[in-house]
Amino acid sequence: MQVVLAVDPSDPRTVQRQLFDQIRDMILDNRLRSGDHGPGSRALREQRGVSRNTVILAYEQLLSEGYIESRPNVGTFVSPNLPERVMTAGGHAAEIGGQRANDNYDDAHVQPCGVRAQTVISPNRGRLDFDFWVGRTDAATFPANEWRRILEAKVRYGGARLAEYQDPQGLPELRQAIADHIGPARGVSADPEHIVVVNGSQDGLSGVARLLGGSGTAFLHEDPRYQGSPFLVGSVGFPMMPVRGDNVGIDIGRLAQTRRTLLFVTPFHQYPLGVTLSLERRLRLLEWAAQTDSYIIEDDYDGDFRYEGTPLTALRGLDRCGRVLYLGTFSKSLAAGLRLGFVVAPPQLARGLREWKALVSNGAPWLEQAAMAEFMNGGGFMRHLRRIRAVYKTRRDIVAGALTQSFAGGEVKGQRGGMHLAPRVPGRFGPATAIEEDAASHGIGVYTPGHGGAFITPGNPRARDTLLFGYAALPDKSIRAAMARLAAIAAKRERITVNG
Repeated sequence: MQVVLAVDPSDPRTVQRQLFDQIRDMILDNRLRSGDHGPGSRALREQRGVSRNTVILAYEQLLSEGYIESRPNVGTFVSPNLPERVMTAGGHAAEIGGQRANDNYDDAHVQPCGVRAQTVISPNRGRLDFDFWVGRTDAATFPANEWRRILEAKVRYGGARLAEYQDPQGLPELRQAIADHIGPARGVSADPEHIVVVNGSQDGLSGVARLLGGSGTAFLHEDPRYQGSPFLVGSVGFPMMPVRGDNVGIDIGRLAQTRRTLLFVTPFHQYPLGVTLSLERRLRLLEWAAQTDSYIIEDDYDGDFRYEGTPLTALRGLDRCGRVLYLGTFSKSLAAGLRLGFVVAPPQLARGLREWKALVSNGAPWLEQAAMAEFMNGGGFMRHLRRIRAVYKTRRDIVAGALTQSFAGGEVKGQRGGMHLAPRVPGRFGPATAIEEDAASHGIGVYTPGHGGAFITPGNPRARDTLLFGYAALPDKSIRAAMARLAAIAAKRERITVNG
């Protein structure tokens, strides 16, 4: 399809961003409709005289944000499920009482929202017998009695603080407790003055993205990757640049040498493939950040769960140049509903992050912070971690053993730690999506990366051969029953494939 696009050399946006914005606007204005052929990348290169990589990156961003879809051997088409269909589209300002808002505002500055939210709740919640959705914790392991006692004591003896604003950076006693925990546990030596308490890691990422939004040129992220990071940072205006990895983590050689970029990584237990970034690559990654004047966001979302060996020091613990922002959360180690997390910022960014938190929400709720500080300082948090590590390790062993038997010859990634496994299934069992569908029809929720809360680019081979098993929330008995049922499914699929 021929479309008219203009590349303006005086536009402060990159050429990649100009192409992305113009094609997106055509889709949202219905000049390109759902099901229409998208403009060919070769024709765009010839028409506009731009580089092949620029066009590819613009198309990858359109694909990742759901505006277009690729059909192998057929072409590129406008997606039937657009992210902004439920929002005001096409760059038109809202109307109030029949009159356009901001009548004096130039139309050229009005941009569509471009907001798309990540999937954190299983689409099969309550529908299946067994659901291995990634990221769920076992509610039965929550220390309810101890937590209730702490809350009651805080309200009784310190409840007056509920009536007052607190430090938006977070309670000093909680920031100190966090520093005391991540020092020995993750090798991170942190000054409490450089820690900002946030409402979960996604809140912390939002602050970092907005703090650095005016200075960064691109957002690099692992492919595949948790949806929340590219969706959120893309909404701020960063161009997206996915980077694939291998069995030891993100491929440093694929990183752009563009200055002042922002890179998001999960080095301890890569989400969703489960690999651990090697020490050699950690050091090379820090060298890259220093050389390109870039920042690294290290998401240590399930770093409290290590089952074998000594955990590698976090990137933040190896950083000597102030290039790493460390995101931590209590959503996996205690409870997601508490909405408590933290950011350890380099000294030069800590004050700006504190100001952002004050501007947006004036800090996290006092009672939950105070209870968490007491829970950590009194030793309850470490007792809880030791208990649930043992529980989750047992469940990991059950799933890993069953996968090794049912899908003989495959690889089971992510066994060293975390809360999920990512087996790569041999080709004789068919594509992972077919196994996902068969399992669902038998009451079992297992997921491919593209359906399991992750972002993955079209063409990434892990979309075809990888399944995700979040095992933490299921009791041992349920896991055994589910894996027995899945073994029968695997055996049937193998017979069908082998016999043709």
